[in-house]
Amino acid sequence: MMRTILKKWYKFQQNQQLKKFDSHWYMRFGWLDQPLKSQEQLHGLFEIHSPEKFTFADCFYVQENNRHYIFFEEVNDIHPVGFLSVLEIFKDGCYTEPQTILKLDYHLSYPCVFKVENDWYMIPETSANKTIELWKCTEFPLKWEKHSNILEGIDAVDSTPFYHEGMWYLFTSTRRNCKKFGDRLDLFFTENILNPDWQEHPQNPVCKGQQQFRMAGKPFIYNAKLVRPSQDSLKRYGGNIELKEIIQLSPTVYQEQLLEVVLPDWKSEDDGCHTINVENNFVVLDAIRLSAKQ
Repeated sequence: MMRTILKKWYKFQQNQQLKKFDSHWYMRFGWLDQPLKSQEQLHGLFEIHSPEKFTFADCFYVQENNRHYIFFEEVNDIHPVGFLSVLEIFKDGCYTEPQTILKLDYHLSYPCVFKVENDWYMIPETSANKTIELWKCTEFPLKWEKHSNILEGIDAVDSTPFYHEGMWYLFTSTRRNCKKFGDRLDLFFTENILNPDWQEHPQNPVCKGQQQFRMAGKPFIYNAKLVRPSQDSLKRYGGNIELKEIIQLSPTVYQEQLLEVVLPDWKSEDDGCHTINVENNFVVLDAIRLSAKQ
């Protein structure tokens, strides 16, 4: 009940804000002196904005042959739905022009890129097509071909694979028996992600609430704990990120607890964040930047 009341209050504040400000999603990245242990390390990162203040969001990091890349969702005024792009980044904060890697007639976002043996794969968000799709990179980083549909006839977003103790797990937010994405978290598991026999986790939904459980990036180690980043959209869509400590993960049991909340307090002009990816001492995340209407 309290979250519902707060949601209505935040919605009122947001409507007032829309009268005064424009907003756009952008990306923040950087190499840290040590692995991420504190939110203070998220201050002072480099920024990447769309030239026309359109959307750059849902960012994932890849290192390949000692070069560094960010895969992300892009939205502009030409293509009516989201598409996927990549750019190369450098340690002085410079970056190349974005290049499109995947553009279809349905919405694409959340390009979750991961490696299986020597090949790169990607599970983009394709809920508009009622699928969870697996794509394989045939010429890194620009050329991708569809490998298979992981699941079909499913309303699911931000599906994130994670290999743990000999098993592949797929974290995803479905809208089965709930109102909005993020109201529940579902788990599927298989031994071989390239030739899978997906099984539903017996605890599904492994988490259930109000817009607190949608994936916000790949699990990573934070202060010696395995955490799952998730979105909390109480304040607004993409209001902030919650780090959930994964306590138990197996084909029979799942348990997590809230460890820490990531707030976009690195800039006074920022009003939200909803994706973070951490690899060793590198971090990339997205955020909403407000600017006064002209």
